[in-house]
Amino acid sequence: MSIEAFKKYVQKKRTSIMTKPKKLVEEVFEQAPFFHEDQAYFLEHCTEILYYVRNACWKKYMEAERELTSNTSEYLISSDSEFMNTLNMHSGDPKKIITDFLENYSEHLFELSKSHTNSRRSRAGKEFEAIIEILLLRNGVVFDNQGVIGSKLFKSDRLGKLVDCVVPGVAEYGEERRRCALVSMKTSLRERWQEVIEEMTRTGAHEMFLVTLDAGITSNTIETLASHNITLVVPDDNKADIYNEYNNVYGLTKFLIEMTDISNSWKQRDDLSTVFYEKRLLAIETRLQSVNNDYERKIFEKYKVHCEQQINKG
Repeated sequence: MSIEAFKKYVQKKRTSIMTKPKKLVEEVFEQAPFFHEDQAYFLEHCTEILYYVRNACWKKYMEAERELTSNTSEYLISSDSEFMNTLNMHSGDPKKIITDFLENYSEHLFELSKSHTNSRRSRAGKEFEAIIEILLLRNGVVFDNQGVIGSKLFKSDRLGKLVDCVVPGVAEYGEERRRCALVSMKTSLRERWQEVIEEMTRTGAHEMFLVTLDAGITSNTIETLASHNITLVVPDDNKADIYNEYNNVYGLTKFLIEMTDISNSWKQRDDLSTVFYEKRLLAIETRLQSVNNDYERKIFEKYKVHCEQQINKG
């Protein structure tokens, strides 16, 4: 089998075997012992929940990856009649079989390994985003994200590709951006934090929250980010153990409290126009089209009713 044909087969089987990151996170949440806990619990235990879900997702992913490896290995062997003959001839010599398999398919296995590595990197970020978004939702925070309402709406309000979500939403950001929050999420920073600064400069954003798991951020990086009004958000244990001296580094709990306050403050306003609520209603209806879980639907259905009431008042 050619390398290209094998790569296409791996991609096809990966799609069929692997659960998509967001769906996997939702499945883990639904099976978790804390799924039915209230908002106060999700705030108090947010860091524990973050770690629990990441670990559970990793275990499920590795099970699926092993299944994919087994499936593709079987496919390689069964598609090669010559190797099947070798297998039959040396059925009593497992060492010979394994050696021949590795020799015959070293390039194929290398491509499979690369595919695994790329998939892990890609999924890690998407799963992290999905977990943070669920924590926001379970704390009653309303937000718009690019994945649900689309990048076009973000671009129309000068929001860049590195902004993962806006609290409470794009309509609010267009109305009064200083009372909103832009949130970007990265499992690790490395040099990529510079991209966030460049994006802020390009879009004209004044401040941003950068949520990360990175436990090795240097003081120079923290100070540079602070000078550009970028607030880092880390798990509570990392805040206490590593970044406690930095005021511009939030623990996850403090971040969720602030996002809740921002979200709630917009619901209490009485100075917004009918045009604003019509725009907000459009984003909510777009969001609801792709919602599959009850807790997310409940939050946005409630906000939809609020917007409709405000429109009727006007």
